[in-house]
Amino acid sequence: MAPSRYVGYLAFFAASLLPSSVLALWPIPTTLETGMTALKVSPSFYFDVQVNGAPADLYEAVGQAQYYLETDKLGRLVVGRGATDTTALASAKTLSCLKLSLTSGATAEPIASEAVKPLGTRSEEYALTIPADGSTATLTANSTLGLYRGLTTFNQLFYYYSGVTYTLLAPIAITDTPAYVGICRINLDVSSFILMYIAFPRTWAGYIKKLLLCC
Repeated sequence: MAPSRYVGYLAFFAASLLPSSVLALWPIPTTLETGMTALKVSPSFYFDVQVNGAPADLYEAVGQAQYYLETDKLGRLVVGRGATDTTALASAKTLSCLKLSLTSGATAEPIASEAVKPLGTRSEEYALTIPADGSTATLTANSTLGLYRGLTTFNQLFYYYSGVTYTLLAPIAITDTPAYVGICRINLDVSSFILMYIAFPRTWAGYIKKLLLCC
């Protein structure tokens, strides 16, 4: 049997060990609540930045999130890559907007500045809510770095099939904060990294981006 077929079987086995609701998210958020309702992303979806004095790199992060939302096109890791989801999507509501805001009293500093603050003073926590009825989703944080973390998570929540970007887990409510202050490392087993990347490419890409920014 060709080695590529072994890799395919191993990737399928690895995926089957994880609950479907968390396959796209890494690291796992502090609190994650999901439903069982399909929700489509509107073709005219936009990010509404409600941050006074928002720095340039926050807008760059939003632009990056918009780009990935439109071009990622990752199908579900199931037989048919999501073909069986079309029935649920036929009657699904449509999400048109994610509103970003800072908590009351927070100051909008550049993400790059927030990311290099002394350990114990960085604020990376965020709260992300996506209703199932198509009303505006919200992302709130104490800092622009927290908003960046939330944007990274937001982009991991959706799949793509036949021209539609969607989730089957609405409503979604996430609150997240670093589990360990100042610890942002990964113990990488190079013998299995390629396999895991093949099985979960977006998961690893999102995690590595977080790793680079927080260290």
